[in-house]
Amino acid sequence: MIVKSRKIPLKIRKLEALLRRLPQAHPKRKVIEEDLAKSAAGYKGEQSLDYYLSFLPESEYFILQDLRLFEKNHYFQLDTLILSPSFFLILEVKNISGTLTFDQTFHQLIRTVNGVEEVFPDPIQQVRHQQFQFQNWLKSNHCPLVPVDSLVVISNPHTQIKTSGNSKPQLPVIHSTSLLDKVNRLKEIYKEEILLKKDIRKLCKLLKKHDSPSNPEILERYQISKSDLLTGVLCTRCRAIPMDRKSGKWICPNCSFFSKDAHISALADYSLLVHSAITNEEAREFLHLSSRSIAHHLLMQMNIPYSGTTKGRAYSLSFDE
Repeated sequence: MIVKSRKIPLKIRKLEALLRRLPQAHPKRKVIEEDLAKSAAGYKGEQSLDYYLSFLPESEYFILQDLRLFEKNHYFQLDTLILSPSFFLILEVKNISGTLTFDQTFHQLIRTVNGVEEVFPDPIQQVRHQQFQFQNWLKSNHCPLVPVDSLVVISNPHTQIKTSGNSKPQLPVIHSTSLLDKVNRLKEIYKEEILLKKDIRKLCKLLKKHDSPSNPEILERYQISKSDLLTGVLCTRCRAIPMDRKSGKWICPNCSFFSKDAHISALADYSLLVHSAITNEEAREFLHLSSRSIAHHLLMQMNIPYSGTTKGRAYSLSFDE
């Protein structure tokens, strides 16, 4: 049973918005595109695991996806957490192609593609540290002591997994296709049922309460000024910017496409990149509006919460994915 499902990470949504609002010739554009591609690939890998998770008996396993918890001055992220009456399992998903060699002498991951080697941090060390942090979190929150295990899951079925050296240790690394077999083996190892279903539901509620999704300051991360952003309403057909406001509609001067609500996407970009609230003056500046009354009408029409009165009023911009 999935009690907390994954959503598109805010980081991805912010990177997408940033690329929409960044000039093509901006010097930071290439690195942002690369970072978005990596994040999107990771999210796609996590999504692909959901197919195999769906085969776990709903009455027996409780699944929480994309958890971010705080323990002893540090946040830690869990891609997928599986709770059962007898054991807990942390899954760290990696969507990496090529041949992967797990070097357990120097604790590194070597990816080889077309004869070219690239070194990554060891995901085994990463998930073991997550396991350590989660066990401490359980203790700090006075949760029952249940065995906690962890796995690195390679989501790409064509990726070859190897170990370095002559020894062939049993690594906590599997392909997604082996997940069900691994869970069943863990069930045979951890036979004693420590928790009742009501206890697991209580723990799920506590985990969801303590979940703190990452919300990076994307402009600050890439040292981009607000003044670098392209303002105005983006045409959803040809991607030209800005659209013009005429006769109660947004009209694209490039392709003549028109829309009544294209400003909503623009305000969503503002909330992702600049601030989660906006004043009438800021809305006029960002949407390229000259009329205070039109800006007021558009904001009020969205039926969003606001605070303050008259010129100091700030409208809360909260948009789902």
